Amino acid sequence: MKLLRAFFFLLLLWSCQSTPELVQMTNQGPAQGSTFSISYLVPEGVDYRKDIDSILKSMDQQMSLWVENSEISRLNRGDSVYLSNDFQEVILKSIYISELTNGDFDITIAPLIKAWGFSGGTRKDSINVDSLMNYVGYKGLVASRPGPMLDKFALPKGYQIDVNAIAQGYTVDIVSNFFHNANVHNYMIEIGGEVRCKGTNIDGRKWRIGIEQPQEERVAGQYQTIVVLDTMALATSGNYRKFWVDERGQRVVHTIDPETGQPVISNLLSVSIIANNATFADALATACMVSGLARAKAMVERFPNTEGYFIVGNKYGEFEVQTTSNWSQYELN
Repeated sequence: MKLLRAFFFLLLLWSCQSTPELVQMTNQGPAQGSTFSISYLVPEGVDYRKDIDSILKSMDQQMSLWVENSEISRLNRGDSVYLSNDFQEVILKSIYISELTNGDFDITIAPLIKAWGFSGGTRKDSINVDSLMNYVGYKGLVASRPGPMLDKFALPKGYQIDVNAIAQGYTVDIVSNFFHNANVHNYMIEIGGEVRCKGTNIDGRKWRIGIEQPQEERVAGQYQTIVVLDTMALATSGNYRKFWVDERGQRVVHTIDPETGQPVISNLLSVSIIANNATFADALATACMVSGLARAKAMVERFPNTEGYFIVGNKYGEFEVQTTSNWSQYELN
């Protein structure tokens, strides 16, 4: 009996010693027209930088408007393309989210975005919105939605798409899936401001993510609020940095209403969404900026495990905050 106990003790001791001590690895750099910062806990000497870079490069080759021969660039030139798995998934998810948001989220607004001087477009003195609206509307994609992978896909004639409002969130989820398959259980993924977290950091604390104040100039460490995330994603959309001023002194913002073709004029400065995945959070935050405060709050309340944080500017130039019913569970106390 004593020998048996000694054997089990030695086995337990070996098991404890064989569990490697974890360190926190952080990879950072440029990505998708912005930056990324990804931290994760792994045994010393493990570094997934090459794998992460490979994922980011693949997403650009599929969905970047700034890569001349990316799949999306070829589609927008009128080519028929064999879609990669991820790009096809993004298009299908985009159509689905368009239906959920009654068209407030719509990737077919690319011609309008460019015409208003964003996403590589050139500002014009006059814009024929009525003409461009003939080629805008997600329902035009529904009939021609991507089919089997062996089939080529082409956009309806005259259509162009812009997936910038969902691609970064989707990429965050792809990196999260990679970590899951690599048995990494503690991580914080941030790409272009879209975030997904799981587990804890090296200090054993759940990941804390700051939501910036909606100001033109970014001030390090200055946040409107801080949330604590575990197995959840956070995405923020706002009009306080991407805009230009016309000759009348009116701000022309990058959020375009797919129904009117016009830039959205609203006192809703930013929307932050917490959801189960970054793809949905990213797209929903954009839809909320289009719909306006009242409709946005009602829309977010419809979705399970989804909360919204809305920063509004008042007539005194001050920030006011409204939230959905269960947002407070994520705020740092």
